Amino acid sequence: YDGVWLLQEFIDGTRLPHLLVGDDRELSRTMLSRAAEALSQIHQIGAESGLNLRVARLGATDRWLGELIDTPNRIGEVLGVAAPKLDVAMIAEVIAADIPCFVKWDARPGNAVVRKDGSVAWFDWEHCGARNALDDLAWLLGDEYVPDLDGLLDIVAANAPGQMSADAARNYFAAYATFHTSVRLALVVHHKDGGAWWDEKKCLDDDKVRVTAEGARVLCARGMEFSGVQASTAPLVKWFEDVGATLAAG
Repeated sequence: YDGVWLLQEFIDGTRLPHLLVGDDRELSRTMLSRAAEALSQIHQIGAESGLNLRVARLGATDRWLGELIDTPNRIGEVLGVAAPKLDVAMIAEVIAADIPCFVKWDARPGNAVVRKDGSVAWFDWEHCGARNALDDLAWLLGDEYVPDLDGLLDIVAANAPGQMSADAARNYFAAYATFHTSVRLALVVHHKDGGAWWDEKKCLDDDKVRVTAEGARVLCARGMEFSGVQASTAPLVKWFEDVGATLAAG
C-alpha cells in the first residue's frame, strides 16, 4: 500500500475451517499439520530476512500477561463458575516471550486457505509482530473449529523453535494455549450472552466465532487437555470441565 494503491493477491482455495469440521479426522490432522508447517516456514523467513527485529514486540508487558492469565476469572464471573486460584507469577514466567520471532498472531484457522494443490496459505497480517513462534501454533490449535484429535502436541513438537528444548517448548505451548483457549471461550460466552446458540453453518460460512454448543464443547475439552500438561495450570482442568457442563446445560 503506497497511500493510494492497495495491491492484494487472490488466493484460490477453501478456508481451513470448512475442512476441519467434517467427519474425516485424518484430513483434519493433515491440514492442521500443513498449516503448522506453513507457519514454521513463515517464522524461518522472518528470521532470515531480519523481519523479527523490525516489527513491534507483542505481549511484552506485565499488564498484557496479567490480563491474559485473568481470562478464566472473567469467564467465571459471567457464568457463576469461579476459577481456581493460580500462581500468576509462575505462569507469567513460563509464557514470557524471551525469543522474539516474527509471528502472524491471529493465526486462527479462519485466516488460512487450503489451495487446490493441498498447500496452506495464510492471510490477514494486521496483527503480526515479534513474539514466541509457539504463539501461532496456540492460535491455530486452540481454536473452536479444531475437532477432537489425539496428538495435537505432536504437531507442536514437530514445528517448535529449534532453540527451545522439547520440554521447554511443550511447557510454554501448553501454558500459553491454555489461556488462548480461554480467550476463545470468552468470545463464545460473550457473544452468546445467555441467549440461544448460533447456527453452525452461518458461523462457518460467515467466518464468525463458533458460538455453538459444539464450539463451546471442543474449547472446554481443549482447555482440559492443555491445562493438564503442567502443575501451574492443572487446577484449571476441573474448572474447564465445570464450565463445559454449565454451557451444555444452558
